[in-house]
Amino acid sequence: MKRFASLLSLLILLSLSAFAQQPTGRITGVVKDSVTNEPVVGAYVAVSRNLPDAKPEYVTTDIDGKFSFNGLAKQAAYLVKVSYLSYKDASRTITLQDDIQDVGTFQLSEAVANLKEIKVVGQVTAMEQKGDTTQFNAAAYKTNPDATSEDLIQKMPGITVTNGTVTAHGETVNRVLVDGKPFFGEDAALTLKSLPAEIVDKIEVFDKLSDQAQFTGFDDGNGQKTINIVTKADRKMGQFGKVFAGYGLDNRYQAGGNVSFFKGNQRISVIGLSNNINMQNFSSQDLIGVSGVGGGGRGGSGGNFLVGNQSGITGTNSFGLNYANKFGKKVDVTGSYFFNRTGNSNLQSMQQRFILPGDTDSTDQIYDENSRTNNTNANHRLNFRIEYNINKNNSLIITPRLSFQDNSAVSTKVGLNTLNGLRINSLDNSQRNATNAYNFNNDVLFRHSFEKKGRTLSVNLNTQLNDRNGIGNLYSRTMFYDSLGLAARGDTLDQESFTYSNGVTLGGNLIYTEPIGKNSQLQFNYGLTVSNSDSKKETYNMSFDENTYSDLDSLLSNTFDNRYVTNRAGVGYRYRKNSWTANFGLDFQNTGLYSQQLAPINAKVDQSFTNLLPNFMLSYRSKTGTQFRTFFRSSTNQPSISQLQNVIDNSNPLALTAGNPDLKQEYRNSFNVRYSLAGAERPYNLNAMVFVTQTNNAIVNSTLIAQEPTEVANGIILERGAKFTKPVNVDGSWNARTFLAYGKPVAPLKLNVNLTTGFNYVRSPGLINNISNFSNTYAVSQGLVISSNVSERLDFTLSYSGNYNMVRNTIQPNLNNNYYTQGITGRVNWIFGKGFVVQSDISKQSYRGLGEGYNQNFTLWNASIGKKFLKNNAGELKLTVFDILKQNNSITRNVTETYVQDVTNRVLTQYAMLTFTYTLRNFGKAPAPENNRRRDFDSGEMPGGRGGRGDRGGFN
Repeated sequence: MKRFASLLSLLILLSLSAFAQQPTGRITGVVKDSVTNEPVVGAYVAVSRNLPDAKPEYVTTDIDGKFSFNGLAKQAAYLVKVSYLSYKDASRTITLQDDIQDVGTFQLSEAVANLKEIKVVGQVTAMEQKGDTTQFNAAAYKTNPDATSEDLIQKMPGITVTNGTVTAHGETVNRVLVDGKPFFGEDAALTLKSLPAEIVDKIEVFDKLSDQAQFTGFDDGNGQKTINIVTKADRKMGQFGKVFAGYGLDNRYQAGGNVSFFKGNQRISVIGLSNNINMQNFSSQDLIGVSGVGGGGRGGSGGNFLVGNQSGITGTNSFGLNYANKFGKKVDVTGSYFFNRTGNSNLQSMQQRFILPGDTDSTDQIYDENSRTNNTNANHRLNFRIEYNINKNNSLIITPRLSFQDNSAVSTKVGLNTLNGLRINSLDNSQRNATNAYNFNNDVLFRHSFEKKGRTLSVNLNTQLNDRNGIGNLYSRTMFYDSLGLAARGDTLDQESFTYSNGVTLGGNLIYTEPIGKNSQLQFNYGLTVSNSDSKKETYNMSFDENTYSDLDSLLSNTFDNRYVTNRAGVGYRYRKNSWTANFGLDFQNTGLYSQQLAPINAKVDQSFTNLLPNFMLSYRSKTGTQFRTFFRSSTNQPSISQLQNVIDNSNPLALTAGNPDLKQEYRNSFNVRYSLAGAERPYNLNAMVFVTQTNNAIVNSTLIAQEPTEVANGIILERGAKFTKPVNVDGSWNARTFLAYGKPVAPLKLNVNLTTGFNYVRSPGLINNISNFSNTYAVSQGLVISSNVSERLDFTLSYSGNYNMVRNTIQPNLNNNYYTQGITGRVNWIFGKGFVVQSDISKQSYRGLGEGYNQNFTLWNASIGKKFLKNNAGELKLTVFDILKQNNSITRNVTETYVQDVTNRVLTQYAMLTFTYTLRNFGKAPAPENNRRRDFDSGEMPGGRGGRGDRGGFN
């Protein structure tokens, strides 16, 4: 054995010696515009041996237009080829003779072509992996002439849009850029609906680091899943868009449009929308500050209210303006204004089945509720971004954001709690609420690159201000029943409440990076954040003597102040060589939490938390498009002031809630693994991901369901069958999910086939009557999308999605359940004859394993027929029928550690509408290419030198 080990060691040493003695060299060069002589940033440079079937190695040019390749065999011939959008390719053959050989300057000239004369030879590559960016070629996916960018991306593997939420490779897309610039702030859904598919050249999907992390190359955990829409060169000059108006039965109407004016760097887009058919183009940003209005019953409506479209029937009036321009060579400005006003009306039926400890034969408590809500929300949102490149070594980015909200709501609800089939209490409730709020956020980032490449200094300052005021009226009648289910007594509440809250957060972050040799870099960082929040609630009972709300209810009133001070310092190390990159980091964080309750009693909480927060990243990128990445990060999450404020919310007297001033911060560990295969030489693409989060001191609910009248806080009595919920810290929270996406074009059938599969595991801890319960949910999902690639005149999509869920609880195993939902959808858009258009979409939904009355099958079928006319078919008159079969429905299931909930909501029913649409297409000659569009693929150089880009990849 020893002789074998010695022989093996000798062979390794000989191999290493031979490798070390193999002569290698480096080639460098620069790429410039032939007209302006300015550097071309982000151009693709490929080098390959001048041999048949040789595989190229890729880099992109840096901010100075420079590129380099290391580790090339000397005395060998190489082909160097440069390409960039809307330029002609340039290439030359060289023989590497020196250790460092300069191949000179590549002068790129504008590619001028008559589009009608262009012939496409061979099959267009559908997907490629460019560094850490997945790039889709829009030309590989055929859509109809009226398609939006949203229609286009849904044909691409691993990308879905559900209720306005965009998901790419299993992660929510938080931002959509257009040629690297923001469009209507960070509203992904609005951007995709506003831009026509015909102007799109490429779709790029990547993890965008924060501006500061992108500069240093060290991931700070603030990255966002991002889509960048690269527009076609011949669509950068001109005007395009559409306007429409329609009217139908039952006074249904719609009107709106979007028009964009592109002139090189100057881009102006205007959108407008008015309708009462549930067309909604707003995002959660438009509702910040008014969530939870209406409260009670479900613990506040904020959760579902902020995600996707609202339930019920919504009328919308909105207007938006987006502006982008470049002033000189140093200043880039983007800004947007968006106004949205919605009126929503909803009827909801809900059933909650509680998971109670104890004898399973006597703990089957069910809460049924029927409610009606009407609310109106108005929002103004402004976003700006100013980038000032002071000189080659210094830059400044200022990003202010401001929003105003105004909300009013009226709701009524009737609820009934039963235990083993017998009534225990009932509720008849009505509420009125009015709330207004504003939010302001501003980031100022200064970046400096020293002359030594990789040595940088950056400072980020952040300011956040928010304010929220509200008034609410509650009238509630509650009935309580005896052990036989007979009425025993009643209670009436008639109250008016006022709420005030405001917050100020000031933060700063300083980062310094220093290169160590050719392949390594150190980072030193320090950050300070100070956050102050105040919250006050005053509740008054009706004084029947004075007939006014003048009796202060001290048990339901509270004044609360809260302050966080966080100091964080750390060091990081980055190593990169060839295809491998590794980051290691460790931060020390100290957080002081100071809380004080001023009324109705004085109480103080003074806590301090000290944490070590490690992070690690390892990535590999092959020359053939294979990418592997693993990432680990520890972080903390502070409780909000609403979770800390110890005041009773009795908006639903059968479901009281309160905060907990003794809460601690959460400590999270997140781990990701990602693998992808893509490239021109592969007839398929594959993306796989594993995501795991483990949380200590997780902030979860502790729910007390009274078995008899019980005092819960400040002398407030919780009646039998009613529940009281407050947040607490519990260990043992886990969330794990896997995602796999496979895409392949089927050329003989002119189809694109996308297959997705996933497995999710959620372990949700909680307390029920002071007994721990862990709700374990296992979910398997499967998706299949078959989309046409036949022609622009025939576009169809067939899709299937299925989800099988298993819920297992550590207490009350008789409430364990399995449920299944599936949907089958078909869409077709056919243009035939002289401008005739037929559109149809049909969706069949199935629900199994839900509560009684919620297991349903229904089919939603919409269809339209239209005629295009006017010059270039710019006009279209279309007749649409919605819900032809009159089966539209809305069913959802929510699983918590305390109960299983099934919900149905009011839906839009059958109507017919006649709509006229006018499409504007007026494009001019493409401008000379600019070098400021998003091309921050890693060029192989160390980041930080004169604005170097660095790796992207934040997962949190």
